Amino acid sequence: MKEHREDPRVLRTRTALHNALKQLMQEQAYDKITIQDITKLAAVNRKTFYLHYESKDHLLYAVTDEMLDELFGEARDAGSFDQSVDELQRYIAGRIFEYMIRYRRFFEVMFERKAMFNFVSYMKRYIARFYEEKFAELDDDKLPVHKDVIASYISSAYVGIIHWWLENGMPYTPEEMTEQMILLNSHGPIHIIRTYKGED
Repeated sequence: MKEHREDPRVLRTRTALHNALKQLMQEQAYDKITIQDITKLAAVNRKTFYLHYESKDHLLYAVTDEMLDELFGEARDAGSFDQSVDELQRYIAGRIFEYMIRYRRFFEVMFERKAMFNFVSYMKRYIARFYEEKFAELDDDKLPVHKDVIASYISSAYVGIIHWWLENGMPYTPEEMTEQMILLNSHGPIHIIRTYKGED
């Protein structure tokens, strides 16, 4: 049985539309961008746009999914335990902060909720699902905290820290942020404070 492959022309058109929207969002407010702006930059006609997307918002969700998929890269496709926990978190943390710099304006707009009103919860759900998939083989009965709670905690921490980092002008380098997130994920904020105060 032959594997189904999407028509290359369809992929090229969608890529052109995605790139057009991302470029326009770097240059102007999302609510000012029109479908005509997108199709002109993508070099496709309006009818072609509607063959692929119902609206500008529909395209935005597709672009957001594409960027989040790219953000998690090879880690999404790897099996649950192809990487150690330390390798996985270093890969994810390093990639996230480098990616935020690369697409800074896009994510600033998204976090400001000037495009997708529910972006924060959307990104949290995406990251939580990613970790739930990675934790799927773990025995919940043997964990001190339920794995879905762990996944939710990690996703909320990442989204909160990313938002803070962007909002404050990225005061630390991606490398520094990676190390800090690894420390927080590895030890937890309360454990770190207790250790500092000599209570552990």
